[in-house]
Amino acid sequence: MSAQNYPTANLLRRLAALVYDGLIVIALYIAVGFVVVGLLKASTGEFPGALPWSVSASLLFTVSFLYYSHSWRKGGQTVGMKAWRIRLISEEKGPVRLSQCMLRSGIGFFSLLAAGLGYWWMLFDKRQRTWHDMASLTRVVFLPKNMD
Repeated sequence: MSAQNYPTANLLRRLAALVYDGLIVIALYIAVGFVVVGLLKASTGEFPGALPWSVSASLLFTVSFLYYSHSWRKGGQTVGMKAWRIRLISEEKGPVRLSQCMLRSGIGFFSLLAAGLGYWWMLFDKRQRTWHDMASLTRVVFLPKNMD
């Protein structure tokens, strides 16, 4: 059975995977923070104060984008998606492209900032799509047990 024929993953599974992946992204962000602080300490000879919000937000978005896009392009699943048996597929019936990852990450980030409205949108969409699904022409499907 083609992944195109699998049912769309429900909101609860998507949010659970997001929580799992959020823990990984936080760990990656902390690791990147150690590297940045170490580089700043080595270059100035003293520990820096807090980074400006714009720098921190840019680092967080970059770390998140790299984690998600790498995972989506190398099998369609992040660690959280594997745990909850869901996979990202392209509606164009090919592998997920980098441009789709870029759109998905940007719109998904905006969706979270808008109190998760882009995620809740799937409860009203006939095809159960989120804003980032629609923008990137992708779908998150639920995998049957024998397809893990």
